[in-house]
Amino acid sequence: MNNFIVLITLNYIKNFFKKKDNKIPVFISILSIAISVFSLIIVLSVMKGFEVKVKNKILASFPHIIISTGDSINLDEIKNIKSFNKTSEDYGAFLENDNFNVIQIKGFDYLESDQLYLATTKGNKYPVVINKDFSRKYSLSEGSNIKIIAPDFSSKKPKIKKVNLYVSNINNLPSNNIDRIYIKNRFKNELGLTRGEFYEVYLKNPYESKRIIEIIIAKYPELKFKTVDWQTLNKSFFSLMELERLSIGIFLMFLIILSATNIYSNIVSFISEKKTEIGSLVLLGASKNNLIIIFTLIGLFLGVVGTLIGVIMSGLLIYLIIEKQIIDSLAIDITFYQIEGFPILFSVEYFVLISLLSILAVLISSFIPSFLILNKNLESLIRRDF
Repeated sequence: MNNFIVLITLNYIKNFFKKKDNKIPVFISILSIAISVFSLIIVLSVMKGFEVKVKNKILASFPHIIISTGDSINLDEIKNIKSFNKTSEDYGAFLENDNFNVIQIKGFDYLESDQLYLATTKGNKYPVVINKDFSRKYSLSEGSNIKIIAPDFSSKKPKIKKVNLYVSNINNLPSNNIDRIYIKNRFKNELGLTRGEFYEVYLKNPYESKRIIEIIIAKYPELKFKTVDWQTLNKSFFSLMELERLSIGIFLMFLIILSATNIYSNIVSFISEKKTEIGSLVLLGASKNNLIIIFTLIGLFLGVVGTLIGVIMSGLLIYLIIEKQIIDSLAIDITFYQIEGFPILFSVEYFVLISLLSILAVLISSFIPSFLILNKNLESLIRRDF
């Protein structure tokens, strides 16, 4: 790019901001681009943050691999497996005074507490473990007696029975959507409360679940159709979130395109205003390509300024939300989603991609009017009234 084009472009950009007739349209164009970029980055960052937090919630609350078998298997030799445990999940009703509440009865072979293995039956009462939320909700402490009714699967025809239990331990076990009590598989089987058993496998790196499943199946071929991982179980849900983010992103991208049309109209008006100067430039030896480049660069400058403002505004807001926790100060309740903290994520990828798309839209909106108007017979163009 020669010095002639640079000097003329810089001079016209200064004129844009000096004349009152140009100031308002220019500021509107810059502001509209900035708001569109800001909105797109913030919305996509929130949606991506929500997706990440939901995934983390799933990984913290649910097993990474489920193996539907009650047969004895040994996975100790497989690397990346953090723990595995035979379990079962059935349902019953917790009796509290004259009321009852549906609960999940979860069997286990292993929990991280030695006290659980020391617990034994007390007469006809079996030991169970509860978490702190369950304890607070029903005002239970260690040693408290509880009663439940649950189906007895020990015979071919299940029947409802009442079971006496006592709280042997209150643990920091994760909360679930439904109240849950934990009981040893051995006791659960004795009571006939087990309909079927399966294994829960937790990994050091949950995203290697597909590879670990292949290793498990290679060792136990009979488990090929009995093994599933968390990614497969939640595939439809994750795909839905990605589709939602994509559709909203495309919709908001149209706002940037609409904002870029303001620059289109500004360039048309500016070319009309500078007809006389265009004639002088032609006499000085400026070619059509030179003029097209000059007016395209003017529009591109406005778009880059608007994009830069939008990026700075969105980056600042994301920083304030993440570091200063301004959402908490506004007392916005997001506990409905069962995630901790406001779901927003700083993504360099979004900043770069959205900035490039914005600049591309502005470049096209600046080039089209410059090319259509200036790529003609310049003599007749200068004499014409727009």
